[in-house]
Order: sequence, then C-alpha cells, then structure tokens
Amino acid sequence: MIGYVVHIANREQEIQLRLSEMSKSNQELKNYAALSEKIAQDRERKRIARDIHDTVGHALTGIAAGIDAVMVLIDIDPEAAKKQLSKVSSAVKQGLVDIRKTLNQIRPDALQNYTLEASLKKMLQEYSDISHLKINFNYQWGNVDFEKTTELVIFRVIEETVTNALRHGHASAIDVKCQIVNNNYQIKISNNGSTTDKLTPGYGLTQMKERVAIINGTMKIITSPVFTIIVNIPRKD
Repeated sequence: MIGYVVHIANREQEIQLRLSEMSKSNQELKNYAALSEKIAQDRERKRIARDIHDTVGHALTGIAAGIDAVMVLIDIDPEAAKKQLSKVSSAVKQGLVDIRKTLNQIRPDALQNYTLEASLKKMLQEYSDISHLKINFNYQWGNVDFEKTTELVIFRVIEETVTNALRHGHASAIDVKCQIVNNNYQIKISNNGSTTDKLTPGYGLTQMKERVAIINGTMKIITSPVFTIIVNIPRKD
C-alpha cells in the first residue's frame, strides 16, 4: 500500500514536471513567434523604404530632365519654357503626395498615441518581453518637441539597432542612451553581441545613415571593444 502511494506521488510529480515543461515551451514558442513577427515587420518597412527610394529617384530624374529642357527653351521660346516649368511643378507636387502616403504607412502606432520617450519605452519593453535581451534605457532629453520626421528617424534607428543586435550580434544585453552632448541630441547604443573590426555596412546600416542625414544628423559606428552606434542630431536652440 505504501509503495502504491509513493508510486502515485511520483507519478503526480512527473505529470507536474511535464506540464511545467510544456508551459515553458509554449511560452518560448509564443516569444519566438512574436519576435519573428517583429522581424517580418522590419523586412516590410525596408521594402517600403526601397519603394520610397525608387519613388524619389524617379521623381528627381524627371524633374532634372524637365529643368534641363527649360534651360534650353528659356531663351528661344519663353512661352514653351513656362509650360515646361508647369509640368515640373506638377511632378514635384505629385512626388510629395506619393512620398507622404508611403511615410504614413511606416509611422509606428506608438508615435501616434504616446510621447517619444513613452513610445521608445514601449517598443524596447516589447523586445525585452519576447526575447532574452536585457535592455537598459536612459532618456535624458526631457520634454523636447521634435518634428514628426525627426521622431520617426530616432524611433527607427533605435528599433533597427536593437533588431540587428538580436539577429546578427546575438546580444544578451544592450544599452540605449538618449543624452545631450556638445549641443547635440545624442543617441548612443551599445550591445555585448559578437562584433568584428572589418565591418561591411549592409543595406540596413546604409539606410540608417541615410535616414539620419535627412535630419542633418551624423552616425558613427564603433566595433571595438563593444559594438556601438552613436548618432548626433544638432539642437535647434
């Protein structure tokens, strides 16, 4: 009888252990699915960014050709030059409409409903919740009111860097600092993932630099002793 009771007790412990393992596996699966979704969203944003690049490139090519034609016509047929300028103006306006449409597709919902600081906290917390990544976030910018374009660039740069730290660097810890240095709004992001002295910037890092340049900022990449990205955005005081 005692042996039977012990057997039942052991069986119950085994069942509880199996249930615990299943629960843990299920949570890990959910986290993996959530992280995969974020990576898929990142790919979609890059696709949209390429669309913007193509749209802008096409529009600027047409505008340049139109202006060249005006330069030829302006002395020999001013009336025709005016008509050509009207076409160039229409092309510029349509290009702006197309770009704004695409930009609205990639503006994060968090930036629509929260301050920049709260949006960044929310985004970083989501990454922390669905991965093993420990994120230390230090925001020292106060209640600064950035333009929408600047907010979007800041948000995407930090998000892209965290994604890269997970996907490529396999980091377990990352520091994100938003501070003021030498009259610049500075973003400094470091992680403990793998790094190399011979870094060849891919599309993601190149696109990041281009984004920062749009808001007159600069971006520096440091690979040793830890991988660090430093972005400086001039203050407009």
